Amino acid sequence: MNYSIIVTFFNEEKNIHQLNDELKNVIEKLSTNNSLKFEIIYIDDGSMDDTFNELSKCKNNKFKTKIIRHKQNLSQSSALFTGIHYSKFENLIFLDGDCQNDPSDIENMVNIFEKGFDMVVGWRKNRKDSFFSKTLPSKIANFFVRFFTKSKIHDQGCSLKVLKKELIDYHITWGDFHRLLTARLSNSNLKIEEVVVNHRPRSQGKSNYNFSRIFRVLLDLIYINFLKIGNRPIIYFFGNFGLLSFFGSFISFIFMIYLRTFKFIDFDQTPMPILVVFLFLMGLLFLFIGLLAQLIINQSSREDYIEKSIKEIIEN
Repeated sequence: MNYSIIVTFFNEEKNIHQLNDELKNVIEKLSTNNSLKFEIIYIDDGSMDDTFNELSKCKNNKFKTKIIRHKQNLSQSSALFTGIHYSKFENLIFLDGDCQNDPSDIENMVNIFEKGFDMVVGWRKNRKDSFFSKTLPSKIANFFVRFFTKSKIHDQGCSLKVLKKELIDYHITWGDFHRLLTARLSNSNLKIEEVVVNHRPRSQGKSNYNFSRIFRVLLDLIYINFLKIGNRPIIYFFGNFGLLSFFGSFISFIFMIYLRTFKFIDFDQTPMPILVVFLFLMGLLFLFIGLLAQLIINQSSREDYIEKSIKEIIEN
């Protein structure tokens, strides 16, 4: 088997050389012991620092290395799409460029994968992140995913994955597809293994993760359960308005019950029932507008989109 290692970066100039050195060590070890072939694809997702220049210095690697630069920051999923598009091997390895994923885990994951699995995913069982800004939102998001899908994976958001390239069907790759990839494949008859991996504290750079990811996961779950196709941000633009409308409807409903229970004010004495229904219907409307807009956008070619997003490519 052969593997394309795809690593995404956004403003990670200080982490590049450490990660590249660690990947070289893993690749050399696996290539020697198992006669496997590897290539690395580094994607600079429109960084505003010196990330691309530092990545360019990796072109002297002994093994095949491609360095691709987006014209602007699109998203981690878009960067992965670009890497998949330019990969040449039948198996893929994903990991983040922030050095929190430990490349040494790749060896164990590849060995397990080669036993006949379709996908091996990492589980950051002992996360080294701020609890309130990253770990707690992740736990909440993972709870919702397990509740609304058949996926039993503990850590949907771990970027470290080994999988068959043939699993990447564009019909499941809308939104932040990399975070819910196993959930989107949960209805398929696939052999998926979860492996505890080492998670390291971030020593350089700044995290781009926050509580807003929970809302994106909720939107993705809505679309997973209603329609499993789509692309990228337009569903979030309208979906956010939809969720806000639903939230407003819920708060209005609670306040209406409060007025009736504790203030003895009848429903028809306030405009609250009308407001509850109005906000609920607006939420549905926003969701369906987003879905319709996404269907229209999906008529365009993913390949054309990728080609237009590329600013520069370097390979050895």
